[in-house]
Amino acid sequence: MEKIKNFLRGVKQEVDRVAWPDRKLVTKATISVIIFSLLIGVYLWLLDVGFTRMIHLLLSLRGS
Repeated sequence: MEKIKNFLRGVKQEVDRVAWPDRKLVTKATISVIIFSLLIGVYLWLLDVGFTRMIHLLLSLRGS
């Protein structure tokens, strides 16, 4: 039981040393991640549409 208490004390000490970001920085980082994710999602969607059309074109040429 003493080992667990020592461990938890150590965890608390480490958490106290952490330099937590302020609200403004967290907000900016969150917005950046959302925008980046949306851009990557649109890019991948466009690639998917393009490859799908290419495959359909190739399959239609083969079938005729």
